[in-house]
Amino acid sequence: MKKPVLKSVVILAGIVVLFGCVKDVPDAPDTSPIPFDPEKVLTIGQLKNIYTDSAGAYTFTENYSLFATVVMDESSGNIYRSAFVQDKTGGLQLNFLNPGGLYLGDSIRILLKGATLDSYHDLFQLNNIDQGATVMKMATKNYIKPHEIGVQELINNIDFYQSTVIQLNDVQFLYSELGETFADSVNKIDVNRALEDCSGTSIIARTSGYANFANRVLPEGNGTLIAIATVYTSGSNVTPQLVIRSYNEIVFDQDRCQGVEVDPVPEVYENFANVSIGTNLSLNGWTNFVVAGNERWRGEEFGGNQYAEIQGYGTGLDNLEAWLITPPVINAEGDKFLSFQSAMAYWEHNNNIPLEVFASTDFNGSNFETASWTKLNATVADASSGNYNFVESGEISLSEFVGNVAIGFKYKGSATESTTIQLDEITINNGGEPILSENFDADWGDWVALSKTGTQHWSRDNSNGPDGSPCAEMNGFEAGYHINNDWLISPPLDLTGFANVRLTFESAKNFDGDPIRIKVTENYTGDPATTSWTTMTATLSQGSFNWTQSGVVNLSGFSGNQVHVAFEYNSTSSTAAAWRIDNVVVKAN
Repeated sequence: MKKPVLKSVVILAGIVVLFGCVKDVPDAPDTSPIPFDPEKVLTIGQLKNIYTDSAGAYTFTENYSLFATVVMDESSGNIYRSAFVQDKTGGLQLNFLNPGGLYLGDSIRILLKGATLDSYHDLFQLNNIDQGATVMKMATKNYIKPHEIGVQELINNIDFYQSTVIQLNDVQFLYSELGETFADSVNKIDVNRALEDCSGTSIIARTSGYANFANRVLPEGNGTLIAIATVYTSGSNVTPQLVIRSYNEIVFDQDRCQGVEVDPVPEVYENFANVSIGTNLSLNGWTNFVVAGNERWRGEEFGGNQYAEIQGYGTGLDNLEAWLITPPVINAEGDKFLSFQSAMAYWEHNNNIPLEVFASTDFNGSNFETASWTKLNATVADASSGNYNFVESGEISLSEFVGNVAIGFKYKGSATESTTIQLDEITINNGGEPILSENFDADWGDWVALSKTGTQHWSRDNSNGPDGSPCAEMNGFEAGYHINNDWLISPPLDLTGFANVRLTFESAKNFDGDPIRIKVTENYTGDPATTSWTTMTATLSQGSFNWTQSGVVNLSGFSGNQVHVAFEYNSTSSTAAAWRIDNVVVKAN
């Protein structure tokens, strides 16, 4: 049975202080046909408590009311049939039965009868709002001042700030994102873009393909951004993200932060995250070239991961040959390195080599037949890789090439020897000096495995790494769930003299529980509890012990210092994920 509404009436004093810029007591409503009972007025904080108490969606059956102020409307097109509202206790997303009618700064009263409290991936929402029948506008132009906070504070307290208006100072879009638009306005596809502060801590800004600024190019400078703080949780992976209210609230009129201007992934980085699914690949300057057959590289998605794929299995695919070629603008001088991931379907044939990699210095984007191509020595998925398991190519030096170079990924099959190939995480960068490389095969090396809470601790699994070798593992489940706080901490890394620093690793997870946290510090005290840490953003495994590449974690904000990198594990008395970590690499130049 659902608990009574009035049980959830306690509001934390800290929340009252934080949101105190909103009027404590709403004005008495004007005469309206919308029912109003002054004894049945709730706050957003109380609504969230009601949802928690009800252990799921809750539909109001009585004439309760909510007073709030609109902090984002639909005018930019970045949200539709919805609005974000805020009172002194927090923020909430409203979802309407019909669009339009409310605007930024409107103070409103909402009749809650018939509305449903719910949560979409941990974002609290009030659904089924009929603007004409249940919403009364009390005042206009009551603009709420944004909370000025840092990226790290927002990430650490996203539940506290969600659905409220915030202002970030001294932020910029990642260097690798520059030149891109906010979203795909042609195909109306939402796109995530990453922002970072001057320490390298990043957060996602998600923009709808319908937004009126979707086709605008990301600003290149550094400055101030006002947005709505939201969250998207998938499994145990909590992703704080921003929803921009207006392009005019992005004021990047300052120089970019020093120390992160060096391109962490220069020239090329493609993970196919913004490719239209189910269509031929259409990338800026890339070439999708078919020599023979009737099949092309295309965008595909599985488990939330997007990649390029070509399927050479079926009828009409005799002697299929198809190439996916990077833009011919990569300056190979300066010891550039190529890396990528490839995977193969289970129906591969041992006598066939379906994926080969080539480089050309005279391909101009259209002269494929006359260009000269040099085959590169790269590790690609084969019969030993397993079904659709991504394999790392390793770093392939491009130092033999002078001037501009294009990279071509060639698929070659036949009607009798064909397979499906997937391609992802294509990167060309400056390589760099290895500062740290640890695969935990022999022992812990100079790493410290430290248990702060609980009897479980980090251990080395001898056979379940990405290639069947050892890896680091932590699991808080042992004949039941246990509360744990455990750390795996690197030796000190001397970044003196380096400007461009990159961390990569692989993770595998199973079972529900907290995500692993990647942390960096410049002042390790010997005790993680008394150390000031910066939490970094990385791509993590989503479950089933699927090994996942972290992507490039930019540590350039720590250049010139001595740092420690750590993996923090937490479990509770009710949930405990198992996490595996391997192939931790830090490179710098």
